[in-house]
Amino acid sequence: MTETVKAETETGSGPRLHGNLGTLELFFSIMAYNAPLVVVIGVLPLMVSEGNGIGTPLVFITAGLILAAFSDGFVRMSKVLPRPGAFYSFITAGLGREVGLGAGFVMLGAYFCVAIGTIAFGGIVLGSLVTDTLHGPSEPWYVWAGVFWVVAAVMGYLRIDLSAKLTTILLFLELVVIAIYDFGVVGHGGGPSGLSAAPFSPHHLFDGSFSIGLLLASGMFGGFEVAVLFRDELRKPERSIPRATFGVILCAGVVYSVTAWAFINAVGIDKIMAAVTGDPTGTLDSSIQHFGGQFTYDAATVLVNTSAFAVLLTAHNVTARYAFNLSADGILPRRLSGVHANHGSPHVASITTTVVSGAVFIPVLITGTQPLAFYGATLGVAAIGALVVFFLSNAAVFRFMRKSGQSENFLHRILLPAVAAVGLGGSLYLGIVNFSILTGGSETLSNTLLVLIAAVFIGGVGMAAGYRRRRPDVYQRIGRQ
Repeated sequence: MTETVKAETETGSGPRLHGNLGTLELFFSIMAYNAPLVVVIGVLPLMVSEGNGIGTPLVFITAGLILAAFSDGFVRMSKVLPRPGAFYSFITAGLGREVGLGAGFVMLGAYFCVAIGTIAFGGIVLGSLVTDTLHGPSEPWYVWAGVFWVVAAVMGYLRIDLSAKLTTILLFLELVVIAIYDFGVVGHGGGPSGLSAAPFSPHHLFDGSFSIGLLLASGMFGGFEVAVLFRDELRKPERSIPRATFGVILCAGVVYSVTAWAFINAVGIDKIMAAVTGDPTGTLDSSIQHFGGQFTYDAATVLVNTSAFAVLLTAHNVTARYAFNLSADGILPRRLSGVHANHGSPHVASITTTVVSGAVFIPVLITGTQPLAFYGATLGVAAIGALVVFFLSNAAVFRFMRKSGQSENFLHRILLPAVAAVGLGGSLYLGIVNFSILTGGSETLSNTLLVLIAAVFIGGVGMAAGYRRRRPDVYQRIGRQ
């Protein structure tokens, strides 16, 4: 194709993407993947009712500290090993090409699951907005899901800067709505019981189910590794990657913990559990209307749609870039590593992501699978897959830094990696034990999906072992080495 170009990477031969992202654009792109308004409206009431209860604000802080400890090594690794493959590259460098390729396939699958799951979720929320709020036509969910799919396909094909600008605008509006609600609660002095700092007390950290609370909270900080994956599309990666990574963890931790505190106080410390147990979503909706006003509530209804689209767009872009990196190494077909001459985007990988994600919905529609059930199952797979790769990446960074003789003090060499290992390992264990809660399905379905995740990882390990024997040239390139 004449519109496809090849370029040299800083660290070796192969195709290279290009763009002009700055720190703020990168930050907003990653933060948008967290979908703060979806978290506040859809997940926060569930965390209070099924998780930590009054201790929900503190569990967000706990999860943020665990991921910050992990990110310390992650960011330092990005400086020592300037590869655009993110976890795929880091795990390969630290734990070997077999484990690296297995992890690369798992992470590719995780982001792809987020993308297709969000398409289904988009069909639900957009249909509700058009039919129930705007009193427009009533169409099946897959019609509205198709709108999400098409727009993401167009934006994913174009230069990453355009996606970043769009997600920046959408995220800013989400944060404004959340801030209006938070300040509204504080300005009114809270609900019937006033304002209390009790939700931040360690005494409430283990209220309810700490395991489910930590599991859900950890999943709300996803996407920060995208900073390294977009490395070649940044103006100043050495500065932008650490700032955006820690900025996302800090912002998400503050927004989620403060809003959880505001919500609990808005209903009342002594009334919140009964309220969310009876009607979790309705309780938050009523609270937004009361403390933010009807306009804020209507804006939130609209922005849930744009928030979901921002998740889809980021997941689509990341999936395409993981496929691009695997293709550049010769693992996936070489054609997928084409770089658009004008947009600098992995346009072939993006088109392929669009086609495959559309094809997935053929059996979904044939079998009559409900979109919400599909959404829950795909996000459950993505959550476990991401935790597996996070845990492996933490071990890889620790081992690589020791082997390469990097000069580090006790904090960076031992303490923070140990905290991250315990936190991520615990979250992974809780995720596996409570996987049916994540998927919203039966034990049989949940066990089948867990086996599928393991099969993808083992398949990648086996493929790398095969390349080592039969195609040593490809084997040497695994992990963008």
